[in-house]
Amino acid sequence: MNAATGTGAALRITGSEATARATTLPCVAILGRLGTPQLACLRSWRRQGLRCVFLHADAAPLPRLVQALLGVPCVHLGPLRLDDEAFVAHLARALAQAGVQALTCVSEPISEALWARRAELPAGLQIVSVQPHQSATLASKWRQDGLARAAGLDTLPTWCLGPGERAELPADAYPAVVRPDEARRTLPAFKVEVVQNAAELQRLVDRLQPGSAGVVVQPLVHGPNLLVHAWRSADERCAGHAAFRVDIKHQGLSVVMRPVQAPPEVLAGCTRMALALGLTGVFHFDFIEDARTGRLCFLDLNPRLGGSTGKALAAGYDEPLALLATLAPSALPGAPFLRPTLRSAGGKHQALRALVSVLRGRSTAADYPCPARGRAVAGLLQFLLAGRDEIVNLAGWRSALAFALYQLRRRLAAPADGMPPRPSP
Repeated sequence: MNAATGTGAALRITGSEATARATTLPCVAILGRLGTPQLACLRSWRRQGLRCVFLHADAAPLPRLVQALLGVPCVHLGPLRLDDEAFVAHLARALAQAGVQALTCVSEPISEALWARRAELPAGLQIVSVQPHQSATLASKWRQDGLARAAGLDTLPTWCLGPGERAELPADAYPAVVRPDEARRTLPAFKVEVVQNAAELQRLVDRLQPGSAGVVVQPLVHGPNLLVHAWRSADERCAGHAAFRVDIKHQGLSVVMRPVQAPPEVLAGCTRMALALGLTGVFHFDFIEDARTGRLCFLDLNPRLGGSTGKALAAGYDEPLALLATLAPSALPGAPFLRPTLRSAGGKHQALRALVSVLRGRSTAADYPCPARGRAVAGLLQFLLAGRDEIVNLAGWRSALAFALYQLRRRLAAPADGMPPRPSP
């Protein structure tokens, strides 16, 4: 099924075309640790014969075998410290020595720090990530909700409560989902909580520290998510959408997604919101669908590559290549970042954890389908046996092995207190 709209050819390129593009496109680098989004980027760019570099920011260097299996130049920078003069100087030297002309990442804090240090990086370097003023606007879920409504998108009833405020919501607002309004400014930090009544909500609000950002409260909706991936160049010669329905969620994260045709009014609203913000590059919108009514409501806009990038690549939407196509439309005419037929895809490592959780009776309100235990088990087993995985596939077996070895090494190097290593940004 082709669930995409907009421009983006689905052609395969020849070796000579790949060589030509490699010499006309900027050398691109991605900064961070080796997570699934970074793996997807390196796979994509290497597959198309593009010049790319992995700037590895972690305590221990990548083993030589992992570097060889990835098949791209890897530069070890040490722990990511963009607030440290020595680290920034080291980064600048690495960029210059590798001939990097475009630099990207998969984290808003890293992006903001790169923009803040722009003057200390090589002249002519393009930082391919969301602009600081856009990031500041999108940091607030409350502001995002207002922007979505102004763009004509349907939204859930939403309340924002700050430290010391009274939780006076209508009775039909419960059970409710509570999230930080600004994740980095809400203290104490948390990701998401579900409250059943006003008393539980008030206790959560009362825990907020003075000076903390507030929390955003919305009614709990049971249903699948809709992810609308978008790409847009500044001149709009390269622009469009690809939509995926999240059939299985675990702890609020997408596990399995399949291509769908998004309603035209939803795509139109996404376009208006992106234009109002002046977004270019790649980004994706997150909606929740009420399983009872089919109503689609906006949840979030992520202005970057992210956790669904690898799944989208396995499904047939090459988001890392789309990022370069929006950066240089004339150098990548008809870039093959969209297959004629998109397919279902997901993460089998996540599916396995989800299956164990379901079988142990540990499903939560952040899971879907829930509480349909039999349906969840059947869907997970079907995907584990026959689904397309974002990491393991025949065409990418070398990089899959590199990723597995890297993750194994990090687990073995985890602190003795049993705390797992932090996820890769």
